[in-house]
Amino acid sequence: MGSVGEAEVKSSLDNLLSYLEPHWEFVNCHMVNYLTDDHWTHFLPEPLRSEVRTPEAVDQVIEQLFWRSNLPSQQFPAFTSFLATCERLRLDSCAKSLLTTVDQLEQQLSVAMQSQLSIKEFMSAKKCHEVEQTAALVDKLVQSVSCQLDTDCCIVDAGDGKGYLSSRLALQYGHRVLGIDANTTNTENALTRNRKLQRAWNGLTERAELQSKGIIPPRRGKKAAPRDTSVISQSLDNYKTTARFITTDINLDDLVSEHFDQHSTGICLTGLHTCGNLATTCLQVFHSQDSCRVLCNVGCCYHLLRERFSHQEFFGNKVLMDQQTEYGFPISRYLQQQRLRLGRNARMLAAQSIERTLAAKELPNITLYYRALLEMLVCRHAPHLKNELQVGKVRKFDSFSEYVQKCAKKLDAPWLAAVEETELQALLQAHEQDRQYLELFYLIRMSFAPVLEAVILLDRLLYLKELGYEHSYMIDLFDAVISPRHYAIVAIKQH
Repeated sequence: MGSVGEAEVKSSLDNLLSYLEPHWEFVNCHMVNYLTDDHWTHFLPEPLRSEVRTPEAVDQVIEQLFWRSNLPSQQFPAFTSFLATCERLRLDSCAKSLLTTVDQLEQQLSVAMQSQLSIKEFMSAKKCHEVEQTAALVDKLVQSVSCQLDTDCCIVDAGDGKGYLSSRLALQYGHRVLGIDANTTNTENALTRNRKLQRAWNGLTERAELQSKGIIPPRRGKKAAPRDTSVISQSLDNYKTTARFITTDINLDDLVSEHFDQHSTGICLTGLHTCGNLATTCLQVFHSQDSCRVLCNVGCCYHLLRERFSHQEFFGNKVLMDQQTEYGFPISRYLQQQRLRLGRNARMLAAQSIERTLAAKELPNITLYYRALLEMLVCRHAPHLKNELQVGKVRKFDSFSEYVQKCAKKLDAPWLAAVEETELQALLQAHEQDRQYLELFYLIRMSFAPVLEAVILLDRLLYLKELGYEHSYMIDLFDAVISPRHYAIVAIKQH
């Protein structure tokens, strides 16, 4: 399969935006206002509402169409049609021709993948899966470009964090890696973690090799195996860190020369789950710097993107947002010309995982329902605070009454603490059935998540296509249930 063209990406975006056009208010609604603003009636088409007139019907829809995914359903034809359309517009369906598999990329690059060892180091199973897949892909890309340049590429890891990916690239694959993170503490901790990992690396590798052959390795003892000091010395030289906030003005050549005392003729810019604008900044840095020959980026935290055409947005981390001088969406000329605006709630929805929810058969936490009830109390007793309260997480409560009291204490709201128990119980009783309908509404709204994510990611791919990068790809890299943000944007400069 060859790299797809600009026209094909635009066509897919047109289909997505045509579908979303009548639903922008729906995807930007806030679940807090589910009861106060009557979301069920306001946003759900009548054909859907007419199929679930009873709580029993609500339970059946959730069980049949979400948990079992029994499409089509003769009992619920409107729901069947609605959900089937959402599913057709997911990246792995509507834009399947735009996706490149790792195997297809390997064939194009003519570089064989090294056999992968599942090395159980100091991280969660989720992170281990992500690091193994990303490191193997980056190694493949670097090999390809290094062969063209007849020299070794240096890897720059943007948003290095604790150094999970960088350490693996330096230790397992022997690459020179410069980890960049805005947080000084992160860069220091990454080096400390890397030293610990180096001491354990030989043992971890030996265990992984035994397990790959079906042999159960002996239990780990406290006595450390003899260390190969040459390996440790080499990997210490291979991995460096620096603390700085990455902008489009960053000079990767100078940074690499400063930390490795040698000029690099080729740089691979990578990033595993780069938050918000950092993902798009990486694309822009890749384009602006000639020595940056390879890009491999997996983005996340879409709610932290700075939108060009969206206004009056709330950001919890204002310090971080103030540092972002560039816009993170849209970055393609095509969507900029359309002045496309997603909205913060839509971007937050794009980051939710319908795959993980369906796999776990997971309904929303009761906190969501209680927060909607709390907003009813706000409208009754403090209407000037409607849509203003930032409650955040509330933990360890056994009832709605206890939840309200915890909120009152957290918000320092005497008016809320003064609400009598009889009123709370009456409110619960009046909206007893609404909890089930709220849960179904939540699942329906979440069905839009992969459609919205597709718009964000195709905007990034189109940006590269518009700039003439023929060898730019979107790769479905991780298991979607294990790692919800599972798409990588890859680009290679050909000279």
